[in-house]
Amino acid sequence: LLDLLDRPRVVLHSVQVFILDEADRMLDMGFEPQIRRIAQQSDMPMPPDRQTLLFSATFPREIQMLARDFGRDYVRVTIGRIGSTTE
Repeated sequence: LLDLLDRPRVVLHSVQVFILDEADRMLDMGFEPQIRRIAQQSDMPMPPDRQTLLFSATFPREIQMLARDFGRDYVRVTIGRIGSTTE
């Protein structure tokens, strides 16, 4: 996506919902600077004009920081028990 934004072949000014699935995996792989650049420095609208959804199997501190930085009041929805695996 960054390559397309740099060319410029894509614009994000009409984005209303920004969804990151497997956000914890993206952070583990070192993509936090790229995620922040797309969400904060592109022509994508900023909250409250954009809703951001982060999906993660875990909710480590880094994900909490992204949630805080990408929105004003984030809501955490937990399915199952925290700290356990689903069988």
